[in-house]
Amino acid sequence: MEQYTTVVPTPQRVTWLGGSVEGQSGLLPAEEPSRAEILAAIQGSRVALEGKIETVAVEVNVLREDLRKVSDKVKVAEGLIVELQAEVGTLCKQMAQASSTVDRLEARLEDAEGRSRRNNIGLLGFLVRAEGAMAETFVENWIKDVLQPVGLSRVFVG
Repeated sequence: MEQYTTVVPTPQRVTWLGGSVEGQSGLLPAEEPSRAEILAAIQGSRVALEGKIETVAVEVNVLREDLRKVSDKVKVAEGLIVELQAEVGTLCKQMAQASSTVDRLEARLEDAEGRSRRNNIGLLGFLVRAEGAMAETFVENWIKDVLQPVGLSRVFVG
């Protein structure tokens, strides 16, 4: 048996400007950078990263300071809230007492008004507010007209 070998071309890996491309033709290959260029690029990247890290560190410190200030304000606010809650509790108790007192006083007022009405004389058969501003004079005149005080004492005739 005879063996045949076939040569199969393998694609070349070439570094091009802008990256590596396998099996591409028609582009011009870039020269390999020297060791000094690579070290300079690494150093430049390192310096850029250090600058960015320093910027981030400054920003983190600013955020820490802001967070500390906010934390202090929250602690003060919590203290005030506790004080207000205690004061609201006291005010609620006082309001309940005041409401109870108002209810008691309203009952007493209603009782006093009722007693006051029971001491008044009610005359039936007259229009409401017929007496005008002088109720006593109206009643005196009415008694004189109706009873025609012949023979009444001077107290009634007066």
